[in-house]
Amino acid sequence: MEKNLERIKVAYLKIKTEKKKIFARLDDAFKNFDEIEEESQLPPLPNESTVWNYLLRNALLLVDNGEFRMARHILGDLLKRQPYHADAVRWMGWCFKQEGDMTNALKCYEQLVNIRKSDQDFFELGEIYYEMKDNEKARDTWLKGLNYTHSESARLFDLHKNLGNSYMRLGDLEAAEENYNKAFTIRSHSDALQVNLGSLYFYKSDFKSSFEYFKAAIDINPYNDRAWCGVGLVARQKEDKAWAKEMVLKALDLNPENLIALQILVQWALEDKDYQHALERVNFYSFKNQNDTHMIYSLAGLLYKADLKLEAEMELERLLALEPENADALQLLEIINKEKYE
Repeated sequence: MEKNLERIKVAYLKIKTEKKKIFARLDDAFKNFDEIEEESQLPPLPNESTVWNYLLRNALLLVDNGEFRMARHILGDLLKRQPYHADAVRWMGWCFKQEGDMTNALKCYEQLVNIRKSDQDFFELGEIYYEMKDNEKARDTWLKGLNYTHSESARLFDLHKNLGNSYMRLGDLEAAEENYNKAFTIRSHSDALQVNLGSLYFYKSDFKSSFEYFKAAIDINPYNDRAWCGVGLVARQKEDKAWAKEMVLKALDLNPENLIALQILVQWALEDKDYQHALERVNFYSFKNQNDTHMIYSLAGLLYKADLKLEAEMELERLLALEPENADALQLLEIINKEKYE
């Protein structure tokens, strides 16, 4: 496009700067005008396919730079020209997903698999269902994705691993184990898969195997906070409370926003009546995530149990400013107010 603009500018300047001529006959003047017009004519318009590719390339440059909203504007222009452009639909859905708008992402991907069917497309659609807690649709979508794979498919590992996750949520531990094992034969050196297998065996109360898989995940990737948290869960089952807490705190050192680790720490603090570490970690998380009402309530509960009732009351008021009808917060606040006068 820039080259075409330069050609237009050159032609325009040539006309503008050319010395004026005086013609003896009108025919000569017309002939000269036709020559100038011929030299300075605009380049031919690109065909539709070229325009689509140009728009898509620009949208992907914006996607690479995290400019998802601007990318959607360009993709929207492309889709006005060609509503069934599969790549444009896919990347529109991708942008919505990165922005956390799962409802619109889902609409795009459901349209995509009507236009085009591939293991990649079904894999990404399944991820959205899974994120939205629609586990049966996630499972069914990933099963469809397997129909479009082959033995060398780059998505085969991910489909089996994610199928294992969906079966875990659905409570079918045998199907989960079968798919995890299939994924394991494809790529055993995956810390994420090792953690999933550790979780599976933990739910099956096979704590020895569970520990081995969590430890293997840490050996592969020492920064896997979920693996450290898993070791902590196994240690708690072995009645080693000190080691268990140390492992969960290690997980939170690596990822202070690991909600599972935070929830476990809160639960153990309430069970053991030892609130210090949980208060520190939940308070830190809550400060960074001001709108997470669930964790604000957890913080208020910990403060109340630690006999810091004024601080608990302040947290409950913060929560009720966000959710005025939150029944749990209203109930705890009522309990605190009653205790003031006892």
